[in-house]
Amino acid sequence: VLSPDEIYERELSNQELYAAINSLPEKQAKRIYAHFFLDMSKAEIARIEGVSKPAVTHSIEQGLKSIGKFLKNNSWWG
Repeated sequence: VLSPDEIYERELSNQELYAAINSLPEKQAKRIYAHFFLDMSKAEIARIEGVSKPAVTHSIEQGLKSIGKFLKNNSWWG
């Protein structure tokens, strides 16, 4: 069972993650959401979008780097 402090910290973390995703270009955000939240493979995303798998992979990698920078620069814990 989580303490109230742990629940609060988890909620803040989720809010920060969603803010970081929302700060991405639309294409990167959609691909990251599809891959990590909808559990779609990079090949599935590529097929649906009509692009190459390496293009999707690169886009997701760049998006993850941007999310990392966003969280580092905007995190409440500094």
